[in-house]
Amino acid sequence: MGLTRNVFGALERTALSHAKDDVAFVFEDDVRSFATVHERSLRVAAGLRRAGIVPGDRVAVLLVNGHEWTEVFFALAALGAICVPVNVLLQPAEIEHVCTDSGARCLIVDARGQDAVAALPSPPPMIVAVGGARVAHDGETIAYEELLAEPAPQAWTGGPQLDDLASLYYSSGTTGLPKAAAHTHDGILWNSFHQIPDLGLDASVRYLLVPSLSWAAGFHNLTLALVMLGGRSVLMPTGGTSPRQLTETIEREGITHTFFVPTLLRRFLEEPELLERLRASKLRWLVSGSEPVPRPVIERLAAALPDCRVVQGYGLSEFPTIATLLRPDEAISHSGSAGRPLSITTLAIQHGDGTIAPTGEGEILLRSLATMREYFGREEETTAAFADGWLHTGELGSVDAEGFLTITGRKKDMIISGGLNIYPKEIEEVIYRLPGVQEVAVVGVPDEKWGETAVAVVVGEDVDTDAIAEACRDQLASYKRPRLVLPRDEPLPRNPTGKILKRELRPWVADRIALTSNTSGEKTA
Repeated sequence: MGLTRNVFGALERTALSHAKDDVAFVFEDDVRSFATVHERSLRVAAGLRRAGIVPGDRVAVLLVNGHEWTEVFFALAALGAICVPVNVLLQPAEIEHVCTDSGARCLIVDARGQDAVAALPSPPPMIVAVGGARVAHDGETIAYEELLAEPAPQAWTGGPQLDDLASLYYSSGTTGLPKAAAHTHDGILWNSFHQIPDLGLDASVRYLLVPSLSWAAGFHNLTLALVMLGGRSVLMPTGGTSPRQLTETIEREGITHTFFVPTLLRRFLEEPELLERLRASKLRWLVSGSEPVPRPVIERLAAALPDCRVVQGYGLSEFPTIATLLRPDEAISHSGSAGRPLSITTLAIQHGDGTIAPTGEGEILLRSLATMREYFGREEETTAAFADGWLHTGELGSVDAEGFLTITGRKKDMIISGGLNIYPKEIEEVIYRLPGVQEVAVVGVPDEKWGETAVAVVVGEDVDTDAIAEACRDQLASYKRPRLVLPRDEPLPRNPTGKILKRELRPWVADRIALTSNTSGEKTA
């Protein structure tokens, strides 16, 4: 069998060059070697080809974490079909959008997603049912076991080229309907390969994979890089992300590396006993991202886990998934920064006047070998995203003279008050430091005098709005101080990947302002 030069080749090389029983993935005590994953992926690829799936077909995948996901991912890569991950938290209307927008010919689904798929007005014509899933529809249904029915072919012919599309990753949809970042095999391989030297990975790494494999961070933060190396990934069940479950798995599996979203970091800070267990474990590298991590959170975790490298990274679904990283030896001197760009990424800033420079404050731009090819089927949005030869991220930040990036928020979240820019993250970090604060979000509201003004929404126990107002007066310029501090009993609205949905929060703020202003629980800062 000739080695292939595409995403499937990353698995193939390892499977053929390592011992037959070397472990690739562990899921709920079920251990799979590289050789087993390779063989089963080829069987799935051959089964899909028998069913009529051809290179270039889009295949939507709605699966919880498990071995079937890894088999499907590599099978589609071998076949040359385009993998369209569907977030397991989406509702039927959102799933319908992904399937329709991508033109998916096939949908692979398990029991977790069967009810949502049954509610789709126009499901793809072919459905592959995993693990006994039952979906009634007018098209063809194939049991996943049927795809595995025949032995793997002795020789796999054909397969995609490096510049062929491999995956469509739909955005989180914080500002509208999600659009798909279209990635080639070449871009995906670059995204993973650079992590080996940049993160100092080797085959001894045991990685706890917490995110859903339907998210870009699932396969593309460390996981695929470890497949290239022969390292091990332990898959957490979808929904199995309580701090106690994670701690037990880290201890049992000898985990050395993991990735936690900021919401998980905050939950661990509320569990000192679990932090002590992590401190005694083999965990040596803890990366966080997906949204700016409040500086107090990073500082408290670094103090609690002195032998673990607690670092913040910055990446995006358009790739690279880890574009910048703040290394442990830089964490104190550049606290709050997302670090400097890794080896295949170049950063720039577009200033308010439209000029582009390597330093300054404004919209974050980047260039990388790993960046998406396009927004699938959206020519105008692709042209706008790559204006001036840079990928326009829609994120706001600053890059200093040493190349360190600090993220200040989303471009559409920036507040302009009296002609002055207010970055919500700056206010949020002041409030996060105060006792009892669990979550905070700052949004802009219309103001007759200033155009816009800031309002802080705070979730926590016994929130002291007077203390928040005082802290803002002490640490922020007058134009940055929130007009109101609004306590909130329920959690902040978030999208399926955990990012705060400020577009949903603004109507709640408007309603509160309309009902009452400057009451005893709402203080002007």
